Amino acid sequence: MTEEGSDGLDRAYMTPLLNRIADVAGVRAAMTLGRERAGQQIYIPEKATPDHWLSELVGLDAAQAITAKWGSKHMVIPAALAGEKIRRAATIAELLDKDYSINEIVRKTGVSFNTVRSHAKKKKKRLDDRQGELF
Repeated sequence: MTEEGSDGLDRAYMTPLLNRIADVAGVRAAMTLGRERAGQQIYIPEKATPDHWLSELVGLDAAQAITAKWGSKHMVIPAALAGEKIRRAATIAELLDKDYSINEIVRKTGVSFNTVRSHAKKKKKRLDDRQGELF
């Protein structure tokens, strides 16, 4: 199944949140946010001003559209391209296999602490499940 924006364009390469941002502020603004703030929690101000970082990043018109929809809220920005998620997951798994700490993985990959911790928990559960039942 593909993600299709309200403009009818196929945007399967974008995450659902970035598709919603693209619907409101345009694909360029969504991709820029996904590249420049990937994995970060950001605060969307109530109103965009020309000197605010969001306006400087995506342009005043796009920032105003974003603030009109999500103003006064926090949002975690996913990576711009869905394929990046797969590559990131593989990198996290490799570093976990090498016994890197969560903080070390966060520093090396730029992925949020909670994401790495979630990967570590899933990995531990898979390893525990391999033991199987004894009786």
